[in-house]
Amino acid sequence: MVLPNPAYEASSGGPFHRDINSNNVGDYTGLYFYMNSGHVQTEAFRQGLHGPYAIVFSRSGIPAVSSVDTSFFSDIQVTGYVADSGRGRVSGTASGIGSSFQTVVHWYNTNNQYWTYANSGGSFTSPPMRPGTYTMVLYQTEFKVAETTVAVTAGSTASKNIASGVTARKTIWTIGSWDGQPTGFLNADKQLRMHPSDKRMSSWGPLTYTVGTSKLTDVPMALFKGVNDPFTIKFTLSAAQAGAATLRIGTTLAFASGRPQAKINSYSAAAPAAPVKIDSRGVTRGAYRGFGEVYDIKIPAGTLVAGANTITITVASGSSGASYLAPNFVSHILEPYLQGNILTLIDPGCHRVIPIGCSYQMRLFQIVALTSVYNIMNVSMSIPCQYPFFHLESVSPSQMQSTSRVLNIYHLHVHSLDCLI
Repeated sequence: MVLPNPAYEASSGGPFHRDINSNNVGDYTGLYFYMNSGHVQTEAFRQGLHGPYAIVFSRSGIPAVSSVDTSFFSDIQVTGYVADSGRGRVSGTASGIGSSFQTVVHWYNTNNQYWTYANSGGSFTSPPMRPGTYTMVLYQTEFKVAETTVAVTAGSTASKNIASGVTARKTIWTIGSWDGQPTGFLNADKQLRMHPSDKRMSSWGPLTYTVGTSKLTDVPMALFKGVNDPFTIKFTLSAAQAGAATLRIGTTLAFASGRPQAKINSYSAAAPAAPVKIDSRGVTRGAYRGFGEVYDIKIPAGTLVAGANTITITVASGSSGASYLAPNFVSHILEPYLQGNILTLIDPGCHRVIPIGCSYQMRLFQIVALTSVYNIMNVSMSIPCQYPFFHLESVSPSQMQSTSRVLNIYHLHVHSLDCLI
């Protein structure tokens, strides 16, 4: 079954919606094109022409979408069909997405939906779109990072750029990725085609993850109330990391109002507000994409300690259910970060962000601020908020604004982190 543009424009669910496309029942295999099925429904149904689409038989591999020409629809007066000449496009540049992620741009309004991938440089051009005003969304793979609006008119191309709004934080550790997918977590490689109860699934737990030694497969992609919760995380902190913090949990889908509730050492955090309810099974239908709620759980000062720490996560919900129909949620990332803003130090040897909170002896760093890379050797540093630049004991502000040199940094100590650089 081939679905060329604009086959999905009057469907619902957006670029990552999953539904039952095939069903092997033994004597035959059924192919389905669901327009508005109601499975994991995240927006109102759209009406109008659904298609065109085609059944294609090939002896030379999977047929290409480009092999299906549906332009003849404009000659046979199909109700609701709009030829390319009556459509417009949007082009621009998407920025702020790391090279390890896909850059996806999505447009939608009450009547239509479209999407495309940006190239490696961030440039994109939309499919031919019906005229109208659209919400325009940028995704980091499947994680929403920006939103704006754009107007489309027939016969022209609108220019519209969009940039990620993700803010850097002083992360203590990270499990997973800000990609909106549970990829790598336990059973994520099977869930798309197997029911959670399938005997081929690995045991769902309860599981324990130890930061620094465990694998991603020690994290369940879904947490089911009364089945595999609690999920336990063990980790060790330095004295500089044991301050007030926030535990951020990124989810992709919730069932029966399931959401994460955390206990950090002896501190029990309140249950967060219930997510927007989706009145449909998800994980048991091979779906993991819903509204993608992100939960920020505040950790008071004095809760985290230097040394060993434990976080346990359970499923909060006022509902109940049997086994895998119990309240649940799907995660794609868990990370605690220290409260306050961040100074970014980049280690050129491995291109990773270095956490702040202690002196770094005899290491090579570059300090990146504004548009310049500054050179410091054997200095201490403070960051007063009134200056939109580094204030260094050995370099005056006027020199820093005019210089663009690069040297090795062998001894750097951060006195305070009061503002964002």
